Amino acid sequence: MAGSVDNHCIDMSRSLPTHPGCIQPRSFRFATVVPAVLWLLAAFGCGEVTCPEPLGNVDGTCQDVERVTTEAPKPGVERCDGKDNDGDAEVDEDWPELGEACGEGTGECVEGEYVCADDGMGIVCEGAAGPSDEVCDGKDNDCDGTADNGPEETCDGEDNDCDGLVDEGVLSMKEEPVFDDLASVAAVDGGFVVTRRVGERIFAETYDERGLKTGLDDQTPYHVANLDFLESDGFGREVLVSLGVWRADTMAIEVDHSLAPFIIEKQTLHEDWDKQGILSFSTPPFYPRVDASVRRVVGMLGSLDFGVITTGPSNIRGFLSAPTLVPGLDFVDGFASDGPYIVWPDDENLRAAFLLDDGRLVQEIDIGRGASPSVSIAPPGLGVAWVSGNEIGLSVLHALSLQCAGGPLCNSSVSEDQLLDAAHGPTGLVYHEASSSWVVVANRQIVVVGAGPSGIAVKQVEQRGDAPFPNRIDAVVSGQTIAVMQSSLWGESALTFLGCL
Repeated sequence: MAGSVDNHCIDMSRSLPTHPGCIQPRSFRFATVVPAVLWLLAAFGCGEVTCPEPLGNVDGTCQDVERVTTEAPKPGVERCDGKDNDGDAEVDEDWPELGEACGEGTGECVEGEYVCADDGMGIVCEGAAGPSDEVCDGKDNDCDGTADNGPEETCDGEDNDCDGLVDEGVLSMKEEPVFDDLASVAAVDGGFVVTRRVGERIFAETYDERGLKTGLDDQTPYHVANLDFLESDGFGREVLVSLGVWRADTMAIEVDHSLAPFIIEKQTLHEDWDKQGILSFSTPPFYPRVDASVRRVVGMLGSLDFGVITTGPSNIRGFLSAPTLVPGLDFVDGFASDGPYIVWPDDENLRAAFLLDDGRLVQEIDIGRGASPSVSIAPPGLGVAWVSGNEIGLSVLHALSLQCAGGPLCNSSVSEDQLLDAAHGPTGLVYHEASSSWVVVANRQIVVVGAGPSGIAVKQVEQRGDAPFPNRIDAVVSGQTIAVMQSSLWGESALTFLGCL
């Protein structure tokens, strides 16, 4: 039975008490892991053992187990989760604002409610709509209690301050050095062409839409002692120039996609334009004007009659033909024309009409009282500016009826106290679509006006101090930039750019 006893009772340890029925021969020792011993004891009836430290009797077996304490857990840190985490019988007491309203309820802002954050470490405002940048939509977006009171105006073609005007007071003015001789500026696709007298040559150079000189130019000889007039007009990529002294000459300039100008043709007008012996000068308002959009020349003839002559789109040789007389025009106080429109003074009234190629005037109408008119075709209609006393008159006409288009720019005026100087001298006019503005040039002043909520609004007034006393003014626009040329009887010319430069 010794072998049987050895198979049932195994020497666990010298310190373990033995069961009376278990005999452990000293000569047999078998080392094994505690779990195996315990399994054998339980299987063969040796499970009534009292287990010493650190073993414990678990279901009749001695096992090495950790003691289980019955002490209460220590309180934790309070979290925002609807529970009493720190054991003080209060829930979420660190956030007294929990459940209260948050945010603003003014304007477009909406109130929300404070709730626990997802991480339980604080509270957040849920369901609130806060303020945003003010936009011109009739709403109080920034929740300051006033609708459409935007930020300061910036030069970007937008109504930033929500006052109904675009880019008021923020157009930059850049002045080019004064030219020593007559010059004219015309707008073409992508920029501007400046034509001017340089010695005994006619010089054409280009500027881009930012008013920066390209460095590209062309020139041609022109042997005269001086020039009495030089003016130009552009359309697409072509510029027509009218210049001369007693006789009137016409020049065509083409501009390529890089804004390189090429003088391609020169032509002396028909002898009917010869003023030799009739008038002692050909300066404004008597010089012939050239129009590139309808390719024609209009103006005073040598006999003091008024004439018009047109040519085809391919060349300017048609200007050799005799001009067509325009009956009913008898004036010596200047005129203005653009495309098929003409405006002229008749006593103290200004009249407007369509001037047809056959010399007929159609849709004649009085538009105001004053002198020194200028006209410009624009999307809002036909703009007309003039000088009336010490004020500047402005009216926008329907393109077909020539009736006043209505609104704040119907026979309106810019008063003397809104100007830097009293209005006098010649005028120029152009529409600046980027800022929805009419730009009127009167002598040395450049006045930017628009249609305000309650009438005509003067948005900006600039004055070029070193400009000569002009008797002829060009005002044109290419892209978002305005170019103004002010030329004097003595030959000096000042070029100015205005825009988001």
